[in-house]
Amino acid sequence: MIGKIEAIINEFYQKIDTYKKLEHDVEDIITTLLDLNQIKISNMTLRIKTEEALKNKILYKDKYDHIEEITDILGCRIVVLFESDVDRIFDLINENFEIIEIVDKRKKHKVNHIEFGYTSLHLVVKFTDSRCRLVEYQKYLDIQFEIQLRTVLQHAWAEVEHGLGYKSYYEPPMEIKRKLNRLAANLEILDEEFEDIRYGIALYNSSIDKAEKVLRTDINKDSIIAYVNNSPLLCEIIESIAKEHQLTIIKDANLISQQKLIAKLNFNGYQYIHELNDDIIKHQDTLRAIGTMMSGKIYEDEPTLNLYNTILWFSFIPVIKNLIVGHNGSSEEIPDSVILDTFKNNNMAIFNTLWK
Repeated sequence: MIGKIEAIINEFYQKIDTYKKLEHDVEDIITTLLDLNQIKISNMTLRIKTEEALKNKILYKDKYDHIEEITDILGCRIVVLFESDVDRIFDLINENFEIIEIVDKRKKHKVNHIEFGYTSLHLVVKFTDSRCRLVEYQKYLDIQFEIQLRTVLQHAWAEVEHGLGYKSYYEPPMEIKRKLNRLAANLEILDEEFEDIRYGIALYNSSIDKAEKVLRTDINKDSIIAYVNNSPLLCEIIESIAKEHQLTIIKDANLISQQKLIAKLNFNGYQYIHELNDDIIKHQDTLRAIGTMMSGKIYEDEPTLNLYNTILWFSFIPVIKNLIVGHNGSSEEIPDSVILDTFKNNNMAIFNTLWK
């Protein structure tokens, strides 16, 4: 037995550079697949077995004669956010690798819910023959490796369960098993609920361009984009200003983040789109005048006008109102003419403050 272990370890070190290169290439390929298919994950880790772990596996299993027979020298674990992403990533792996073995531990309605932490999908795969015809991959022709897919909650459970160290030669007390069962069942429900919420959000976002739904939405980057894109008033304002100054209209939503417009609107009391819309309608003439002045000064050397500047211009108005009345006064009844005159007299100071 000792001689067999030494022989396999020698084979391992003879191929260690190949395994390191394989680790890099597998990570690169899977990362590219995830990016191309817009799948967000929690994390992905790859590891090559240590000599000690390899020795223990050979000794424990007592069935290996050569390094190629051990399928998890390289292991890749992908921790996803949602359970449905496990199936999506499986399809991608099936399309791009040759799957040798599937161990699906995601069985629902188990009698022993303590197994929740192990409800991952384990795959033994290798590079396809067609991929191995490429020079850079020829050395991987007979190398198998393992890919494990699980959700972030399943992974967290497995990590905590491992830390508890309850798995031993002795069965844990029934009271502890009942507690573990309850916790595992709750986490499984959470996984399902997150999936349902994700589906509901997707349905909601698919119709977020409808005006009545946008108006009921809280202020965030996506709702601001949808609101501005579908507001006849803001589109008309930007079109008239662009025509007056001979500017080309662009849509660069990065402005919203760069100028911290969400935080500025929230700071001034706007939590929902309908609140913002009501004041934009109320102060539309002032907004148009501010936009005209700002465009004439800022865009002399830049032939474009960003559609989302309309929100930046509007953000000046509550600041101006606060400047007029101070912190203790009411700004509701301030005439637009006063707001505009104040802006004209202080526009560069206001602009320098808000443009940061």
